[in-house]
Amino acid sequence: MKFTEKIQGLISRGEIQDASTNMLEDTIGAVLGDPISVGKIMLAIVKSPFFIREQLFWTKMEAFLNGVYLNENDCAKLRATLTSDGEKQDNALRLVESIDRAETQQKIRYLINATRCLLVDFIDRPTYFRICHAIIHTLEEDLSFLSEHINEVDITYSTYVQGLLSSGLMYQSIIDANDEQKYSFTPLAGIVDQYAVSYENTERYPNPIQLSHNFTAPQPKLPGMLEWEPISDEEIDDILKK
Repeated sequence: MKFTEKIQGLISRGEIQDASTNMLEDTIGAVLGDPISVGKIMLAIVKSPFFIREQLFWTKMEAFLNGVYLNENDCAKLRATLTSDGEKQDNALRLVESIDRAETQQKIRYLINATRCLLVDFIDRPTYFRICHAIIHTLEEDLSFLSEHINEVDITYSTYVQGLLSSGLMYQSIIDANDEQKYSFTPLAGIVDQYAVSYENTERYPNPIQLSHNFTAPQPKLPGMLEWEPISDEEIDDILKK
């Protein structure tokens, strides 16, 4: 059962009856996995005439919640990760903003992948937010170009390259004998591809590895470390259609 379906059950049983009166506060609670906050938002949507922007935001938030919170342990782990060091509101707001600014369903998929990687400690919190920042500040078409060409170097300039330069995912690598500039991907681009854009590509990344926030050489995953099965394209498509 999906996360929001469980909340609908609480509403149906009358365990959540009050609609949200503070959407920002309840949105922060929702992204941290608080079922009461989620229920209050759902009731507010039903009872109030929402603008299209709010409706679109909730569609993305609902997809994110259903894709990330597969069990109660996920809620507790993400809450603990985001609220450590007394930074509950700041980090939750950063994540809410990333969800809000993800203008395509595919980007929500990338955020789900990155968040699942955070939950199982493949990446740490600073790296996670670097990935989120790169996703929301890069066109979907440019991220697709990144995925298709990530293993190439000294690429000829194009509008895709310009977009990736602007978001810090490419850099000028050489000027060839014909005085033509060529470009290559930054280390961050590889991280964005591995832990978000192409995480479900098991042929490219068959063995998930841990990565520290300072981008040092990753170490092989130790035996017995917690693993998770990536959500299939079909499952995420079903979530995003809800």
